Amino acid sequence: MNKNQVWTTSILVCFGLLITAGSAENITVVDSTGRSIDVNAPVQNVVSLGSGVASYLYALDGGKSLMGRDSYSHFPPALEDIPVAGKSSYSPDLEMIISLHPDLVIADTMLSDDNLKELENAGIPVMIESIVDPAKDIDVMEKLGKIMGKEERAKEITDFIKGYQDQIQQRLAGVKPEDWPKVFFEWAGKPYYTVSNGNPSDTLIRLAGGDNIAKDMGNSTHTYPTVDPEWVVEVDPDVIIQQRSSDKAFTEDELKALRDEIIARPELADVKAIKDDKVYLISGELRYGVRSVICQLYMARLFYPELFKDMDPEAIHKELAEKFYGLSQVDGVYVYPTGIAASAN
Repeated sequence: MNKNQVWTTSILVCFGLLITAGSAENITVVDSTGRSIDVNAPVQNVVSLGSGVASYLYALDGGKSLMGRDSYSHFPPALEDIPVAGKSSYSPDLEMIISLHPDLVIADTMLSDDNLKELENAGIPVMIESIVDPAKDIDVMEKLGKIMGKEERAKEITDFIKGYQDQIQQRLAGVKPEDWPKVFFEWAGKPYYTVSNGNPSDTLIRLAGGDNIAKDMGNSTHTYPTVDPEWVVEVDPDVIIQQRSSDKAFTEDELKALRDEIIARPELADVKAIKDDKVYLISGELRYGVRSVICQLYMARLFYPELFKDMDPEAIHKELAEKFYGLSQVDGVYVYPTGIAASAN
């Protein structure tokens, strides 16, 4: 290569770098804790540690930006190909994350101050978002769309979510809060371990027009109280919902056994929900992320079968999966008894 060729090549490389640099924009975003974070947008490489974040990001760009994820993110199935960068925000693999040199780490409030400081000392911006709060889905998606340079895609997703959220609220507008069904919500495998005000599951119940009987049993730092069976009997819930684990796929026989265990508890024999056969299991995978609106739809359908008899959460779930994740089908059982969307009574 002669001197002229070297000179020309150098100019072209520099020109290319200028174009690349010029295409990025330094923006400031405020996360859910009120912290201001400076990032170069659009962000190209992200490590996702907060539950639900990975599904948001995948819906925005098909997973192109994801370098690492938390171990609880399984949807869409393609996420299994993304390396696990920590079990959760509570236990990140800091060495791995720093070695990846991401443009941004998105975590939730379980990230400790020490881990946050270590990541920031390594020059990695960290954004804290409470993705598991279904009431903030729209705000979070809009924020992620901005930093990812995917505003139009984010609007498409939020329009879908908000459209169904609005329909739920419009149909519930004529129902007085005092007439909402009383709901006892329980975690699978932990009898009488429930949720209180501020917990994502409590929010989902409220958005679907249900009255969580344990909403006042916890506090701001502890939203998973354990209640006495006698108290549940005394309150006499209209509906019992048990959230099954999202860590494994269950067979219908296993789900039936879980439901039968609740129904067979002698202390609950006279509870209205048991007498009326309104005991349901819902998958924890629908609790957060883009699909939390599907959980709202399922719950609304269970609480008010007549108001929502023309809505099929299962069909809407399939529509969402195809529209935003390119999936032709959604595997798994998300509500039990199966077919409940069409037969709630």
